[in-house]
Amino acid sequence: MVALNDGRKIILTALKGGYHLTEEALEILKKSEDPIGTLNTVIDYVKKTNPSCVVLDGELIRAVIKQTGKLQEPEPVQEEEPIVYACPEVKIIHHYPEDIRIEGRFEEFYRYFHSRYMKLRKILEDRGIKFIPLSEIVKMKKDQEATVAVMVLDRKDTERAIVFECEDPSTTATVLVPKKAGEVLAKAETVLVDCVVGMRLRKVNDTVIVQDILHPDVPINQKHASSGPDMYVCLISDIHIGSKNFRRDLFESFLDWINRDRDGEVKRIGCIVLCGDLVDGVGVYPGQEKELEVVSVNEQFYAAAKILSEIPERIELVYLPGNHEPVRKALPQPPVPDPYKKILESGRKLKFVGNPAKILIGNRLLHLYHGQSLDDLIQILPSVSYSTLHENIGKVLEAMLQARHLAPCYGQNTPLLPLDSDPLVIEEVPDVLCTGHVHVAGVKSYKGVLLINSGCWQEQTSFQQSAGLKPTVGTAVLVNLADMSTKLKLFG
Repeated sequence: MVALNDGRKIILTALKGGYHLTEEALEILKKSEDPIGTLNTVIDYVKKTNPSCVVLDGELIRAVIKQTGKLQEPEPVQEEEPIVYACPEVKIIHHYPEDIRIEGRFEEFYRYFHSRYMKLRKILEDRGIKFIPLSEIVKMKKDQEATVAVMVLDRKDTERAIVFECEDPSTTATVLVPKKAGEVLAKAETVLVDCVVGMRLRKVNDTVIVQDILHPDVPINQKHASSGPDMYVCLISDIHIGSKNFRRDLFESFLDWINRDRDGEVKRIGCIVLCGDLVDGVGVYPGQEKELEVVSVNEQFYAAAKILSEIPERIELVYLPGNHEPVRKALPQPPVPDPYKKILESGRKLKFVGNPAKILIGNRLLHLYHGQSLDDLIQILPSVSYSTLHENIGKVLEAMLQARHLAPCYGQNTPLLPLDSDPLVIEEVPDVLCTGHVHVAGVKSYKGVLLINSGCWQEQTSFQQSAGLKPTVGTAVLVNLADMSTKLKLFG
């Protein structure tokens, strides 16, 4: 007899044979001495006697067992009711709930970057670092040193040095990191344009030399709660319902698993986070219509509502949009519009948030972000590419935390709204930073913060193939909020 929570292999065997099992049929097979052998006997029998049959129910399983005499179904065992772990209230700490309009004036961009600078400078100052205005550097005498907080405007690599063009509210200046600088050079290699960093500078004749670089980063002594709610959060993203490449079979395996309250893991799941790209959308990129199975956004959401309705109501469901949803493309994004909310809630209740968003479950802070700017970082960071993303996705997320910004490089592929206050600065260090978008699953711990990219449910696209990216299809990540341990669940 197999364990009651070991039904995945049985289901996959049935699916490979072209058959679906009812819940009753699965339970009978699970309680037999040789579940796979019994299933294969049933399949062989059905192929000979009823070739058009595709659903194997309990009555059929019993009939075949009785006729073939292969196995005797044991007497049902009275089992205790499963313990279901309740989810504490999911509190939405912050997101952008409404559409925002800008005029594109210079003043808007000035306020936006000034806000970014001041927020990130404060993070550095909170560690006891004191800065002087950059304009004071020109007044320093030879060999004097001082520390400044600057935004990096430009970076150039020469044969002898890395040259940074920097600014603060007082002025702009050019500073150098000699290629022989050793440890400082290694830090300089990680500095991105538009980031705010602290620099300890030294005046050498008329040249300003960088002696040290201080990233906003996560402080080493950052304190996190030692324990949290005794439950799992399940993180998934990039389902892409409506795409021809959507792996419905794998997602049905996920739904089958999530409905087994007697499974030791499932009964402890209190919340599922859908981290963007629930649907594939329409007109997202040129030629997309050739890759769509469902060509109407409304119909994609109706299909999504039907699928999500199979997730037990006891589990909280949090949904934020990605770049494929029918919302504004520039960050921050609002939740999906009301008409689509109504369609989804015809199936079950959801919590709708914008992108990015912060939620609090018990005492655990989760920073949720679909991850559009990951594309920019992959193209900018050294030794990172789409073809090596399975090994390097953790490095990309580390770069976000080191910069304390979700989209540190302005003017790349990710459109950003120049708001009065930069909403993408990571002001409060989260317990979990969860992203999606790049379709590669990965988990890493960085200075006490869990960095998670949750994979996808869509087979490799033509773009991914050209870029050498192999997606992690059919994945979910479980986070135990009690001890922050993780499990990567594979349904492929």
